[in-house]
Amino acid sequence: MGLEFEKVEHENVSVLKISGNLDTSTYKLLKGALKELINEQHYNIVVDMRKVVQINYMGVGTLLERLRQVRKQSGDLKLACLNRLTRKTLSMVGASKVFETYETEEDEVASFEATGENARAVGV
Repeated sequence: MGLEFEKVEHENVSVLKISGNLDTSTYKLLKGALKELINEQHYNIVVDMRKVVQINYMGVGTLLERLRQVRKQSGDLKLACLNRLTRKTLSMVGASKVFETYETEEDEVASFEATGENARAVGV
């Protein structure tokens, strides 16, 4: 199973929705998608993981790397909608202590105090 992305832009928050397996064969796709957001100066990022089937250490490492990059720009990268397996993997490698996580994308976006009500979908 590959990896698919959908970007949704809110006024000052970018949501990256991921579908598929986030592992050794696909982590570079995530790295590129997040790099694109950062290069476009989107530093408040929500990664919606509701459709992530599994994640391994390479996927976690990519998320941590991009988290450090956005925090250098006074932004943040937060995770939403983790399933039980994804939550367990993050916990096993200690990453659950680093990321803010929320049950819903809406709660995550609100945590950035986004003021825009309207969002527009953008293909990646």
